[in-house]
Amino acid sequence: MGAAWGRRALRAGLALGALALVLQGLRGWLAAKRYEFSPAEIAQLARHHAGLDHELAFSKIIVELRKKHPGHILPDEDLQWVFVNAGGWMGSMCLLHASLTEYVLLFGTAVDTGGHSGRYWADISDTIISGTFRQWKEGTTRSEIYYPGDTIVHQAGEATSVQWSAGTWMVEYGRGFIPSTLAFALADTLFSTQDFVTLFYTLRVYAKGLLLEANAFFSTFGC
Repeated sequence: MGAAWGRRALRAGLALGALALVLQGLRGWLAAKRYEFSPAEIAQLARHHAGLDHELAFSKIIVELRKKHPGHILPDEDLQWVFVNAGGWMGSMCLLHASLTEYVLLFGTAVDTGGHSGRYWADISDTIISGTFRQWKEGTTRSEIYYPGDTIVHQAGEATSVQWSAGTWMVEYGRGFIPSTLAFALADTLFSTQDFVTLFYTLRVYAKGLLLEANAFFSTFGC
């Protein structure tokens, strides 16, 4: 029995060591790679259109992003507003760009909603176009309210309580290991709402984003 326990402990130790090496390699890759977008660029672009009707603002933002990043923004026929149920809240997103390490999307809600932010292996920033957003940070006893033109930064590993007022719309940029965010984003859909149509829409549009980025990558080699 002692020998069997020792073998199990050895296997567990080797597995943990391998996981640590993978995570360290992933961190190094994320720190060294070149990114297509920057948080400051997305925030500045959204801030320029803050206060406008959100649909007008979003249409202008899409046009400008396509000019600055040709081949990296999904075409109109692939843009789709998809429900998001996560952390007890419900919103809707329209994905513009997605890769393994970045995403740009439009997000908001037509009803009051709130819940848990999630804790990610990614840095996420949101710039408000319309409405209000309230955030209660972990370890504090007071919340803060943000208004059109404000940018909220959610660092990797952080968790907060979040609340959107009806009619709040924003532009979101995420940078990190993006597939890791899907577990939180899809958990309520899988285990609560069981809205598998929304699950399909979410995975389909993310796959389209990945294919677009793969095409842009190989086009640089003349493929």
